[in-house]
Amino acid sequence: MEKKIRAAGILSTAILVSWAMAAQDRPLAELYKTGRVKLVEEVRVSDKAFPSDIYFQNPRGIAIDAAGRVYVADSDANHLKVFGRDGKFLRTIGRKGQGPGEFQGPEFVEIGGGRIYVWETMSRRISILDAEGKFIALTPFYPGAFGVLIRMRALPDGRLVAYYERGFAPGSQIRIPDTQDRVVELLSAEAKPLRTLYEKKIRASRLVWNEETNSYVRVPFPYHPGVAMEVTPAGIVAVGENDNYRFELLDPDKGQLASVARSFTALKLAEKDKQAHFGRFRMRVFKGNIKTILPKPPPVIVKFTEFPDTVPLYRDFIADGEGNLWVHIYVENRAANVFDVFSPKGELLGRITVDGAPIDELFASNASVRFAGRSLWEIERDEEGFSSLVKYRLTGGK
Repeated sequence: MEKKIRAAGILSTAILVSWAMAAQDRPLAELYKTGRVKLVEEVRVSDKAFPSDIYFQNPRGIAIDAAGRVYVADSDANHLKVFGRDGKFLRTIGRKGQGPGEFQGPEFVEIGGGRIYVWETMSRRISILDAEGKFIALTPFYPGAFGVLIRMRALPDGRLVAYYERGFAPGSQIRIPDTQDRVVELLSAEAKPLRTLYEKKIRASRLVWNEETNSYVRVPFPYHPGVAMEVTPAGIVAVGENDNYRFELLDPDKGQLASVARSFTALKLAEKDKQAHFGRFRMRVFKGNIKTILPKPPPVIVKFTEFPDTVPLYRDFIADGEGNLWVHIYVENRAANVFDVFSPKGELLGRITVDGAPIDELFASNASVRFAGRSLWEIERDEEGFSSLVKYRLTGGK
């Protein structure tokens, strides 16, 4: 009898283990249809993980290679930090400088076609490295004076998709435009322009002369309709305008694959939305030769900021490790952890609420958030400004 009971216990345990493994193998689409997702922390990497002379200074972009290694572009440290899939610190790539293999303010890092691509904010260029981090080439990428590279993504074959705001051409007279050109452009594996995939004029900001600093300052216009762009792991480009609930799925070579649209009701902009914008506003400036962050917007920003009557239909979108698109929507109570999720073909899988990890207003557009398989890697900062690299596993919510 004892042997039978023991055998039954072993069988029950085996069934539970098999069920758990089967659940892990199910497509994420099935998880999303339940309406809730919980992010369970698996790894947290702080400064304690590094040698004494290395620490997180200003980690920005994240990329993940086919082996699961995580690459973090640390802008102020002027190098890439590389971690194993278990979060173990492996090495750094690059150092401060303007020469081959050196960086000046690395902001975005992407991996595709066996290459590593690094956008440098200060040098306005893309550094191209091989899979081991050895220098291959430098390519200037200059959106123009006051132009901004908003997002860069690598395709599986090593080509790039750059989403940027076009600035002023060299030698042109600076003027204060009523609208800005937002451009999604396909680049070669050498980071050379190939063709424009999408272009739209929007009213997103204004250049204002700041008498206190005797210079122009960019005043962003929050909640104004804009453009969202993302690339799935399979290389499908999602791009849309959030003044309506619509977006397109594009093959970079063949063109439109699907057009997605949903009915909507625009939500009125509230006073709390304005206060929330100014509350999270941060500006990095130089005082003398010291870089600092202003804790609140200067008066010139507050004076010239323009607000619309309604909030957009969605903030941005981000692709998970299986190519599903999380559309970061606005809801009545302004909770930031609510998403509509669409399949790689544009089919609505459901609306989900995400718990277990910090989800802020900029989650979907943040370069420091990346999915890999059924995991999510994210750079998080505590109240004192110290950064950690955190890995979460996507599970069913409760």
